[in-house]
Amino acid sequence: MVDLIASFVINFCIVFAAIVLFFAPFVAVFWYRHRTEIALKRPHFNYFMEKFFHSTESNALVATWAAAEAVIWFVIPEFLLILIMFMKVRRKVQLVIYDIIGTVVGTIIALALHLSESSLLSLPYVYQGMITHVNQWFSEYGIFGIFFQPFSGVPYKVFNAVALDYGFFIPFFIVLAVIARMIRYLIVYEITKALYPFVHRFVRKHYAILFIVAMAIFTMLLMKVSATYA
Repeated sequence: MVDLIASFVINFCIVFAAIVLFFAPFVAVFWYRHRTEIALKRPHFNYFMEKFFHSTESNALVATWAAAEAVIWFVIPEFLLILIMFMKVRRKVQLVIYDIIGTVVGTIIALALHLSESSLLSLPYVYQGMITHVNQWFSEYGIFGIFFQPFSGVPYKVFNAVALDYGFFIPFFIVLAVIARMIRYLIVYEITKALYPFVHRFVRKHYAILFIVAMAIFTMLLMKVSATYA
C-alpha cells in the first residue's frame, strides 16, 4: 500500500508539472494581452479560466494539445475537454473542432516523422507491450485496428508510429482515426452532460478542485495502463 501511494504521488507530480508547463505559454499570452483589464478587476480564478477558454489562446492550446498527443504528448485531449465541458463556456463545440484540427495536423506530423521503436520507447509511459499489441491489431484487422485505440489505453502516437509499416492509405487512416476518437468524445460528452445538472453549481465555484480531481483520475488510469503494459 505504501509503495502504491508513493507511486501515485510521484506520477501525480509528473502529470501536474507537465500539464502546468503545457498550459503556461498560452495562459501567459492571454494574461499579457488582457493584463490591464486583469489588473483592474483582479478576477477570481474561476472567472479568469472561463475568460481564457473563450479566447483565441484557448483555441491554440486545444489544437496544440491534440497535435502534440498524436506525436509525443502523454495526456489525452479528453482531459482538457472534460474540464471545459464542466465550465460555463459557450463555445464547447468550436473547441472540439480545434481539437479535430490538431489531431489531423499532429497525425500528419507523426506519420512524416515515423518514429522508430526505440524512439517511441524513450517517450514517457510508452512500453513494448503497447507496440506489440498495436502490431497485433493492425495484422488482424488492417487499417480498422485504429478503432481499438480510444478504449485500449494505448497512446494514439503508438498507432501513428506503427501505421506506416502496414502501407495503409494515409488519408483514409486519418479519417478513421478522427472517427474513432469522436466516438470517445461523444461518450465523454454524454457522461459530462448527464452529470452537469448535479455538479455544475459546485464546479463553477471550485474549478481548481475539478482540475486536481481530473488529474488524480487521469494519474490512476495512467498507472493502471502502465501496470498492464510495463
